[in-house]
Amino acid sequence: MTHTHLTGHRGATTAVLAVGGGGLAVATWIGGDHVLAIGLTAFYAVAAVAAYLWSGRDSDVGAIMRVGGDERQQRLDHDATALAGLAMGTVALIGAIVSAARNHGDIGGYGLICFVGGVTYAASLLILKRRT
Repeated sequence: MTHTHLTGHRGATTAVLAVGGGGLAVATWIGGDHVLAIGLTAFYAVAAVAAYLWSGRDSDVGAIMRVGGDERQQRLDHDATALAGLAMGTVALIGAIVSAARNHGDIGGYGLICFVGGVTYAASLLILKRRT
């Protein structure tokens, strides 16, 4: 085992899972599905513990999960985020097209996701361009 110094915050991913999962569980409880809310609480608690343990490992994924790492690991994270964004945008666009065909032009929630993604992308380009 190597004794390298692990940089970053192990609790970052853990906190996202705990807060996001807790919010989803509370919303599910309020919605009336108490069994699912308890199941979600248990699932996200296990996921948060697993993320905390995994983020402590000396690996690329561990470094990314603790919001640390070297430039190569950060580039991996940026590339994976970009690919995930493209996948989500593609699904939203296809969903908007299908919704428009089924609902006589109403693109619904998928259209909102496309709009938010497009505006966020354009604003990010403007902000990042000014920083460099």
